Amino acid sequence: MATTEKISKQALNIDYDPTADILYISFGKPKPAICVEVSDGDLVRVDAYTDKVVGVTIIDFKKRYINQHSFSIEESASVIVPKILEQFRHSTH
Repeated sequence: MATTEKISKQALNIDYDPTADILYISFGKPKPAICVEVSDGDLVRVDAYTDKVVGVTIIDFKKRYINQHSFSIEESASVIVPKILEQFRHSTH
């Protein structure tokens, strides 16, 4: 069962691809992982060896989330990512 931990903002790496409208968030240095789709377009990335959550990928990020909030990408991510991780925790227990 994958584990989630509190992640400090210093270890948060955010990369946005405007062409594909995909937001990639890594907790620490980006690494290969297995994706678990929590809801349509919201993916949690889990390290296959340690079973720890290493990131979140959000497809159609601006289309789905920025219009709902008048925040920057980073501010929107700080609101949305905890909700995605909470959904993931409930789906794995």
